[in-house]
Amino acid sequence: MAGWSYVDRGLPTDALQIKSMTVTPDPPKPGSPVTLRIDATATRAIEDGAYFDLVVKLGLIKLIERKYDLFAELRGGGAEGLELSCDTSDGKRPMPKGDMVLTAVIGLPREVPRAKFKLQVRAYTVDDDDLAAVDFDVDLSR
Repeated sequence: MAGWSYVDRGLPTDALQIKSMTVTPDPPKPGSPVTLRIDATATRAIEDGAYFDLVVKLGLIKLIERKYDLFAELRGGGAEGLELSCDTSDGKRPMPKGDMVLTAVIGLPREVPRAKFKLQVRAYTVDDDDLAAVDFDVDLSR
């Protein structure tokens, strides 16, 4: 594998159904920001309080294990190195039912090891119901 790939681990009952994802630049490059575009459909409104867990692994070693507040990230008050936006919500109002585009811009440090990483994202509603689930493989070894 050169670059990246993803597997949608979500269920048909999840509140957010992922239609497609694209990454720019493709393949991702250390020292450059990476833009992830997610085209999705919300099967119901997504309320403030929704969150996602991120696990980043290098082989069997967990490098990052962190919980993010989805709406805090949309409002711009979240994690350093991550900018999250949605075309249907600014984080101050619910994400309405229907089609949407989520965009994540991730600052990829120049010092990131040239290796293969596994990322696991599990997202949940404010009521702790499944929102979405995605696994990524990112190959920065080349």
